[in-house]
Amino acid sequence: MLNLLHARTFLSVLGERGFRAAARDLKLSPSTVVEHIKQLEEDLAAPLLVRRHGLVVPTSQGAAFAPLARAMLDTAARSRAVIARPALHIAASSNIGTYLLQSMLVAFQASDRLAVDLWIGPNHDVAERLTNGRADVALMEWWSDRPGFCHRSWRREPLVVIVAPDHPWASRSMIDASELTGQTLLGGEPGTGTNTVLRQQLGPLADRLTAVRGLGSTEAVKRAVRAGRGISLVIEAAVIDEVLAGQLVVLPLNGIELAKELKIIAPSGLPEAAPAMRFISYILEEGRLHSIRGDGQALDIILSCETSD
Repeated sequence: MLNLLHARTFLSVLGERGFRAAARDLKLSPSTVVEHIKQLEEDLAAPLLVRRHGLVVPTSQGAAFAPLARAMLDTAARSRAVIARPALHIAASSNIGTYLLQSMLVAFQASDRLAVDLWIGPNHDVAERLTNGRADVALMEWWSDRPGFCHRSWRREPLVVIVAPDHPWASRSMIDASELTGQTLLGGEPGTGTNTVLRQQLGPLADRLTAVRGLGSTEAVKRAVRAGRGISLVIEAAVIDEVLAGQLVVLPLNGIELAKELKIIAPSGLPEAAPAMRFISYILEEGRLHSIRGDGQALDIILSCETSD
């Protein structure tokens, strides 16, 4: 097993370009530094350092190992910080983090008094933060069943068509899905959560939609719809303020219920007392109450944990 102290010594020798300078930096004897490098090279079964023109430089193996050594020390430092000052690190996809999670976090922290660090970004980056240990729990619009994690569905958020108040559809009570094909759809391009829902619910019709890429965020989409550039499909929670202000009009699809099934994910096997599990319990209960109030759809399966082996 690799020794973190040996990895730190290796990086110091690289940075100082010599054993004696590294010894002064680390406040160790030169012989101890040499011994650390020797042990590390034995553990990795490869030469890591070589002296050239009076300076110590990495071998090809040493150059390959250097970023890994830095990652090892960074992980160790973050581990110490987490243990010393427990906090819940949450990663959330953009729409969930922006439109659904903020008020929940305020209420959760008022009841639990746990320090919370929230990171908001694209679904793919959220998944990466969770799998590399930089997040304790994630809230996403999809999950790809990576091994070692437990995911639960906690809410089904409706997708609605939005148009500008001066759009020809603005006075209508609903539209047929087939009418979408004659419109410029802002967002919903292949690879997005919205496109996945459209393909599931609309079938071949989804391939006939003209989707505009590159707007980058739901806020940008809403602005573009208000400006008259086209229409869009967004989660209902994202347009509450604009609809109340008369800036956007929401239209349901005739006979079709579009919705995103929202996921909450954490590593498998966490104890019930773990901060991530306490937060998951709170979110599941909030989803249940949300359904009772009638302002959204909670899922019947929210209390079942589907584990990816």
